[in-house]
Amino acid sequence: MFKSGYVALIGKPNVGKSTFLNLMIGEKLSIVTNKPQTTRTPIKGILTTDSYQIIFVDTPGIHESQKKLNQIMLSSIKSTIEDVDICLIIADSPGNDYLKNFEDLLSKKNTILLINKADKLTKEQIDSIKAEFLIINPKKIIVTSLLRDNPKDEILNAILEELKEGPQYYAEDEISTHNVRFIVSELIRETLIENLSEELPYYVAVVIDEFKERSENLTYIKAIIYTEKDSQKAIVIGQNGSMLKKIGSSARKKIEDFLGTKVYLDLWVKVKKGWTKNEKLIKEFLSE
Repeated sequence: MFKSGYVALIGKPNVGKSTFLNLMIGEKLSIVTNKPQTTRTPIKGILTTDSYQIIFVDTPGIHESQKKLNQIMLSSIKSTIEDVDICLIIADSPGNDYLKNFEDLLSKKNTILLINKADKLTKEQIDSIKAEFLIINPKKIIVTSLLRDNPKDEILNAILEELKEGPQYYAEDEISTHNVRFIVSELIRETLIENLSEELPYYVAVVIDEFKERSENLTYIKAIIYTEKDSQKAIVIGQNGSMLKKIGSSARKKIEDFLGTKVYLDLWVKVKKGWTKNEKLIKEFLSE
């Protein structure tokens, strides 16, 4: 019997959703940083074997905010929960107040609770997390550390117990529904987050303007980094272009590792005033 289905990764920022996705797929699909709001749009990773196909959907971290960008992100999380077969909730500490907004949706779904970073939690904290999620009645609770324990088999077994017989939705060699341009733009945005101050990455978007294979071992990529203000643009560029050079060098190495070719990365910085408050522009940038 061949099993298949969609599994949403749900949780607060920085609990390990992107780390989980990259672990399960075995490739870097989702960017990982120690700053909040790293994932902005649901990212799908596909795991296929002879007996099953699981499509993991990495969703943005859930947090309270009235900002337009965050509201659109929360709306995408709710839509994802409605559409998937299983919700895998990742938590790494007590205090999961976001449940009040998703409680009804999650209680109607097959859910698995994964308590991550267990090596940094006390027994009392773990028990507290379990108690918080009793209201949605998870099918299984896994206590682990994604970075320390590599619990891939245990998690897969828990998911497969809940998955039903189904078709193979994607070809065996597909690992994501996103194209290469999107993943490259995310690698650049990850580098921006790593190098810029805490708040500034929220106001930055990356769009791939050109993507050309110039030879068998050289890919030309032109990417535009959008900010909201001229002052933000100046920070991204840095004194005499120093910050942009640093970002470009680091991002280029990541992209070369991902593509397996040499890369000429051509970065430009432009201002798109108020884009995080403009629903049309937000959706345009998030769909890149």
